[in-house]
Amino acid sequence: MTVTDGAPLIPGAGRFGLGIGARSENLRRVRRALEGLPIPPDLIEDAKLLTTELATNCIRHARLRPDDDIRVTADWTSERLRVSVRDRGSGIEGSRVAGAIRPSPGARSGWGLYFVDRLSTRWGASLDGGTEFWFELDLAPRER
Repeated sequence: MTVTDGAPLIPGAGRFGLGIGARSENLRRVRRALEGLPIPPDLIEDAKLLTTELATNCIRHARLRPDDDIRVTADWTSERLRVSVRDRGSGIEGSRVAGAIRPSPGARSGWGLYFVDRLSTRWGASLDGGTEFWFELDLAPRER
């Protein structure tokens, strides 16, 4: 049994909270932290990709300074992974996610939320007092 923050978790579960500076070289710390959780191999690569995409959006779009913090939390229950990426920025370009999230064919950027939408079981955003995006990946097969 793992104990985190004083709360017992079921066997095979785990969690972390990590603050990183808003610089792309810090993303490898987040990926390593995810690799430290007992997440099955069929979910870990999706988890690392989606977490990296959300943290990169904070770095590129939230008007943060390199020393501003991005907070990444992950909670694995042995059946579901929930990851949240939060910053204290002024929101992602206009504080709204509106319209289609699929970039134009041939676009070189803008694919992050499209990947989150396609690969995650569920996802969402909160733009209250900063920006928080989250996603969940279920161990059970999901419809695509």
